Amino acid sequence: MSGNTKRPSPRFRADAFRRACRISALSAPAFALIGSLPAQAADADALTELPEVIVVGQTPLPAASIDLRDYPGNLQTANAKAIEDSQAISLADFLARSMDGVHISDAANNPYQPDLFYRGYSVSPLLGLPQGLAVYQDGVRVNEAFGDTVNWDLIPEQAISSIELVPDSNPLFGQNAIGGSLVARTKNGFDYDGGELEVYGGSNNRISTTADYGVAGEKTALYVAAERFSEDGWRDHSRSEVQQLFARGSWRPDDKGQLDLTVTHADNRLRGNGAVPIELMEEEGRDAVFTYPDETKPNLLFVNLFGQRKLSDVLDIGGNLYVRRNNVRAFNGDGTEFEACIDPANVDGTGAPYLCESEDDGEEVVEDTNDNPVVAGDDNDSATQNRSHTKQRSIGGGLQASWRISDTNKLTFGGTVDFGRANFSSSTELAALTDERGTVGSGIYVEESLVHVKTRNDNYAVYALDTWQATDALMLSIGGRYNHTDIQLRDQDPDGSLSGDHKFNHFNPMLGATLRINPQLTAFASASQATRAPTPVELTCANPDDPCKLPNGFVDDPPLDQVVTRTFSLGLRQQTQTMRSSVSLFHALSHDDILFITDGNLTNEGYFDNVGKTLRQGVEFAFHWKPLQNWSLDANYTYLTAEFREDFLVNTPNHPLRDEDDEDEVDESAREVSKGDRIPLIPKHLFNATLGWERDIGALRLQAVGRSKSRYRGDEANVDSEQLDGFVLLNLLGEVRPLPRLTLFARVENLLDKDYETFGVYGEGDEVLGDEFEDARRFVGPGAPRRFFAGIRLNFGKTNSL
Repeated sequence: MSGNTKRPSPRFRADAFRRACRISALSAPAFALIGSLPAQAADADALTELPEVIVVGQTPLPAASIDLRDYPGNLQTANAKAIEDSQAISLADFLARSMDGVHISDAANNPYQPDLFYRGYSVSPLLGLPQGLAVYQDGVRVNEAFGDTVNWDLIPEQAISSIELVPDSNPLFGQNAIGGSLVARTKNGFDYDGGELEVYGGSNNRISTTADYGVAGEKTALYVAAERFSEDGWRDHSRSEVQQLFARGSWRPDDKGQLDLTVTHADNRLRGNGAVPIELMEEEGRDAVFTYPDETKPNLLFVNLFGQRKLSDVLDIGGNLYVRRNNVRAFNGDGTEFEACIDPANVDGTGAPYLCESEDDGEEVVEDTNDNPVVAGDDNDSATQNRSHTKQRSIGGGLQASWRISDTNKLTFGGTVDFGRANFSSSTELAALTDERGTVGSGIYVEESLVHVKTRNDNYAVYALDTWQATDALMLSIGGRYNHTDIQLRDQDPDGSLSGDHKFNHFNPMLGATLRINPQLTAFASASQATRAPTPVELTCANPDDPCKLPNGFVDDPPLDQVVTRTFSLGLRQQTQTMRSSVSLFHALSHDDILFITDGNLTNEGYFDNVGKTLRQGVEFAFHWKPLQNWSLDANYTYLTAEFREDFLVNTPNHPLRDEDDEDEVDESAREVSKGDRIPLIPKHLFNATLGWERDIGALRLQAVGRSKSRYRGDEANVDSEQLDGFVLLNLLGEVRPLPRLTLFARVENLLDKDYETFGVYGEGDEVLGDEFEDARRFVGPGAPRRFFAGIRLNFGKTNSL
């Protein structure tokens, strides 16, 4: 074992949570007191008025809702106006700027492909991260069938009416809800009649055009939204294009129900060229890329029929049926692990060396798809081009009933079925690097790289929730969900090494309580449990002796266990006419957590493994304050502890502290992760704040987003003294309304032009850059510099207020 390896610590890390509890206990009275004080220049009589009632869903499907004050957790909401005012480019961007406990990490460095973290749990469009959040659009879970990933570019932000960020491990939200859930509900023509056209542009040749229109008759309505986005990207070779179309037809025969049909279509081309060695960035600039291109082309068609009906004074039903098809083509130019053979026996008839790959038992000659050995040459020994095509189909539905047993008791129960199919194929072409580190293919494909696997991912679930108004002030909730997951893998290669059948079953309970201390102040507490079954991707890439390259290579593997997470939370929530505030504590312990462990020269090479228990716990503060008629202040802060709770070994072949002269380190690159080591990429401190001024003529907002330092992916053992630095970014947003239907807007991102990084991973820079970059082991995802954007928004007779 290396001298750099950290020894296990027997100390239990509950002290951080106890500190958070003390902070919360001391702060809670202050929140209540602030909320009860008269605001400056506010009408004192307003304090006697009841606060606004916000209704939220108890499940993803319609026909089950509750007053936010009675929800047993720190559920956060936002409406269409809040999203529009933020000028965010995507739903993930809005969440990171506005919500408690949320931050993003730009592994791909594309504005539509961020990794989003909530309370330390991640959801991402990229394979390799554990997908710990469930994401819904109009009641349909949009985590993809193959890897549970979420493509932010496929969610039509312009068409969103409201979002709910559901905390804790609420089992009613199904698979992947171990860290929380995100529910997006779209606009309809009844509530959004009229039209709006928005065009903006700015730095990096960004041009964005969005338009929507709603029209309603007596019983029917139609809403349509479209977006066209393009930019060159602030980094080299990073042009992207996004095209979205959304339509929703609604039928409201009477005041007892509504039926809706939505269609979402997207055809996008995203380039995100990923992390770059620090040394290369310092030499060529922050816009430099390591290798390129790294391109993803998703094509989505999503049809959803959903509705709800009031059958009687005590019984409501709701449900949906959907079909979702997403074809994703990916092309990645990368470095190579192949090089000219050293063994004199590995040469052709002319003495030219073959191309070889290093293995533990020596070198192995690379063969093409005709089983012929490949002769090394300038056109094939310095790069690779990885291609993949993933055809994903999902079909399913759900049915739910809400029965008011009495004036104080409501029972909600239902079931869902979801059938997912994926057809995955991939290949690796030998290539050469250009002077700018692009790739040029040789036309020779590596036989061993060819993969073609079909997967079936079927999920069945039944659930129930009983909500009981025990007293005028106390409301209790008890519920649970039973999940059954059936995953089949069918290798299309004759040897069938990837084929397998996996079944996962689990019942997950939840219990919650809310206490209305007074009309403005509510206390809440909950205990909940949710699970996440391993994805087909993880099940085919779980062998430490034979690592795979994401998203291309897969190998036959041992099975993985499903992740089970139990979360406990408590807090206070208050709301008056001039202030909303909350404080909450959470403690989430995941069992058999799945981690992608890097094990190879390339940053995307490794395997998935169960690493035992992991912990996320902390405290959240948030408030919205409107002390004067035209001024507002929104702020939130999260103290977060995210750590491993069991010892395990992790392979770190590219760790910067690895001693190449130490034979033990060269032969065995494993480092020991100790109980209490922090999980990489998750800061301890997160905050954001927005100071706003708004009048009829316009608005001005100053926004701050900050976080503390975090560790590189690959430093799970916490032995590297170098970390990703913390930072605070300022953004300035403004609007002017010279005419009632005309708005001019602008924003400056990263106002102070601060250098910062949001992502870090270990890699091997000299394989591409040469011997002068032998020590280039730390790769980072640089943050964007100062940028300017401006646009115009024209309203065509929209009569309903957001």
